[in-house]
Amino acid sequence: MKTYGWKGSIIEFIQEKPEDIVHELCLYVYEQPETELRNHNQEHISQVDAWYDSITFLRGELEQLAPIEGALIWEYSLPREKGRRPDVLVLLPGELLVLEFKRYVEIHESEYNQASFYVRDLKEYHSAVQECSLKVRGALVITQELSYPLQGIEAYQIYRVGRGGLAKLIHSVIAKSDGTLPIVDQEFVEGIFQPLPSIIESAKSIMRNEPLPVIRSIKSSNFESVLQEVVHIAEQAEQEGSHHLVLVAGVPGAGKTYVGLTLAHELQDAVYVSGNGPLVDVLQDTLKTKAFVQSLYGYKMDYLNRRKVPKEHIIIFDEAQRAWDATQMKRDVSEPEVIIEIAQTKPWSVVVGLIGTGQHIHLGEERGISLWNVAIRDKQVFVHGKDYKDQFPHTFRYIDHSHLHLNVSLRTHAAAMYHEWVELLLEGQFEQCRELKKTLQAHRYTIKHMERIEDAIQYVQRMYEGTNKTYGVVLSSGARAPSNLQHLPKAERYQRPIPHVAYYNYPDSAYYCRNLRYGASEFQVQGLELDMAILYWGEDLMWTSNGWSYKKLRTDANHPEQLKQNAYRVLLTRGRDGIIIVDGPRM
Repeated sequence: MKTYGWKGSIIEFIQEKPEDIVHELCLYVYEQPETELRNHNQEHISQVDAWYDSITFLRGELEQLAPIEGALIWEYSLPREKGRRPDVLVLLPGELLVLEFKRYVEIHESEYNQASFYVRDLKEYHSAVQECSLKVRGALVITQELSYPLQGIEAYQIYRVGRGGLAKLIHSVIAKSDGTLPIVDQEFVEGIFQPLPSIIESAKSIMRNEPLPVIRSIKSSNFESVLQEVVHIAEQAEQEGSHHLVLVAGVPGAGKTYVGLTLAHELQDAVYVSGNGPLVDVLQDTLKTKAFVQSLYGYKMDYLNRRKVPKEHIIIFDEAQRAWDATQMKRDVSEPEVIIEIAQTKPWSVVVGLIGTGQHIHLGEERGISLWNVAIRDKQVFVHGKDYKDQFPHTFRYIDHSHLHLNVSLRTHAAAMYHEWVELLLEGQFEQCRELKKTLQAHRYTIKHMERIEDAIQYVQRMYEGTNKTYGVVLSSGARAPSNLQHLPKAERYQRPIPHVAYYNYPDSAYYCRNLRYGASEFQVQGLELDMAILYWGEDLMWTSNGWSYKKLRTDANHPEQLKQNAYRVLLTRGRDGIIIVDGPRM
């Protein structure tokens, strides 16, 4: 399947008639020749004219240089990324140059961001780039600009070039080359582009038995080792007739949920249970099955009220550190005690606890993993984990495993640094936030502050226009929504689709995230993702000269301020590409 409009060597491009190039581009993008478009589809004429303008400009720049080795690829479609096509890719010795052409001088910030994301994604996710160790740079080419022929835009790590500037940039690349020949265009288009999937896309891939994409972050991760370790423990438990609690932790966004879903799908007699109702609802709707993803509430209540013993020997408990205590259960047992009791009814069992940090936002979730230590008291349960020995004095035997800690973030670009930025923000360390923000920008992670939500909406709409990228508004359940937005409602009985499911899965619904009519709360988005999140900061957490000022706290919570901060921690960490904070603390 063709993934580009036109390609060829630089010499072929200079010699080719512009109308022949445009003809190929029209057939690829619009599936019609130029003459048909001009006669019947006037809305596309501006793009056709832009192609002619870009061809003329690029040819003029290349003709200033001596005949050079290299190739051009026009309108390369990023596979799996509907509508995302860099205007031109220039293949040079040891380098890939990504060009976005503009026919106007006033450039919106979102257009710099868009070009920066093209650079990031091709660098991180294209097999030819990685195998050939290509350096990737990007430039916005302003065909009408004469005053700034070559300018570095530091905030977005790209160039802005006008007439003469592109030739200068290309010449600098060639001058630094050591005689290495550029990658040929056919080798590039035959390469594999495998972007990191979202949690929803990941679930679909698991059901289709597709492997994880072979990208740098996964290559450097111990993801496969963690899976193999848990599988080995499960095999050992079955052979020996023993009971095990396996704690899988990791840095934020390291793929703990993906590990759990993979184990539930691949192992016999395994189930993934989660107390995160919205996550379960969205995954079940996405997969069109409840076979291996189940609600923790239903799972435990079937046992407690009906004494129905589940058939599974392997129970994967998501966010195990958020398990309810006995008070929240309104019984004399906690959730860990129920799960361990269910496991003990089997001749052998493995409970896998997926451990996150700083995510408890409900009452009864504040005691962390200590509840699991109480649950295994006087039971012969082996505990496996990394650095949890001191927290489990009641274990039959503790076995330390270095492989049970996921060590590389997969979910977000520059995620480890960004989570550090979030912690600094919530600690009120604004000066350090400003410094770290510069580093994050260098890694092409977007953090923006805006005063009006209308500006944020316009920004994301322009940046992701014509793509299937997800963006939406999130806000605290304790915040007052702005006049042009409503809180995403809670689900009513028998309502289908459920509002928080429609927010992610149903583009025709008014609730859908990209329609930007509703804002989702921390309870509705926890464990799920958007490509870009717009956080409307509420009056329930405001920075003052005396530190954070809290409103609408849960008076029945042990640590209500911590719950409030955790709510904002969840909201701040929903965007894969970045976040736009509206009306937040001044830094």
